[in-house]
Amino acid sequence: MCFGRCARCIGYKLLILALLSIVANILLYFPNGETRFASEHHLGKYVECLHGILGGGFLVLIPAAVFIGLHNDDCCGCFGHEDCGKSCAMLSSALAAFVGILGSGYCIIISALGLSHGPYCFTRLERNWIYPFTESSGGYLFEYNKWSECQEPQNIVQWNVTLFSILLILGVIEFILCFIQIINGILGGLCGLCCSHEESFISIVLALLGVAFSGYSCIIFTLGLIQGPFCNSSSGWDYIFKDTAGGYLTDYPAWSRCTEPANIVEWNIILLSILIALSGLQLIICFLKVAAELKRTLCGTYSVFVQAGIL
Repeated sequence: MCFGRCARCIGYKLLILALLSIVANILLYFPNGETRFASEHHLGKYVECLHGILGGGFLVLIPAAVFIGLHNDDCCGCFGHEDCGKSCAMLSSALAAFVGILGSGYCIIISALGLSHGPYCFTRLERNWIYPFTESSGGYLFEYNKWSECQEPQNIVQWNVTLFSILLILGVIEFILCFIQIINGILGGLCGLCCSHEESFISIVLALLGVAFSGYSCIIFTLGLIQGPFCNSSSGWDYIFKDTAGGYLTDYPAWSRCTEPANIVEWNIILLSILIALSGLQLIICFLKVAAELKRTLCGTYSVFVQAGIL
């Protein structure tokens, strides 16, 4: 895989992520599809920061466009030297990736603050528009019984949590992709768009990142499966199976202790098992990719040494 092809692949991914980020930010302005809250200025301060439209959107579209059009950019030939021009183009893509880093970083920060601060809503206790969860420092995210304090807009807590979480995830992925392109652009600028040993190095780095993230996901999903769901029982909302060390998985009668949400134990077990299987498969594929690239690099180097010895 050449550096230029890798950059274009990243560019197309950033294009999709940026468009999704813009859509998610627009939806934040219209809770439940209603426009009156925006016109009445009853939106949270972090909703109006344009972090998805400006940060994760337009500022990420700039490097995406640069990466996609990289094969047409040779920096005016760099005084007639084509290879030099391609190297110059790759170095310029690293600068464009830095713009994407700034935009996605802004999206991440505002999304995290929006989740921590909570929504701006009308409450039954205060009979006024306030931030009811601002003192909880994000603790309200796990206190579902308090979400009903917000009367208007309806389901605003769920709406905000979902969209801010989506924007946070999109921002993190954009940040990682732009960071990878900075490395890719610098290496490509030093050795040109295509360079065999550097290709293997980039592939190994990307595969190791895949191993790290898929391994992390596999561990988290496994811990979630062992701990059990957060549900309502006779003693209130809690992780009622956390002390069983996963033993509840075969203790089917105990599943009925969770009264809310309905069938939450079965739901969690099925989905977490699927996610563990997918993460495990990703881990194996990425590990095999690392092994294959290492083998190609080492065997290629060995063959060169052997030929030199024969000569």
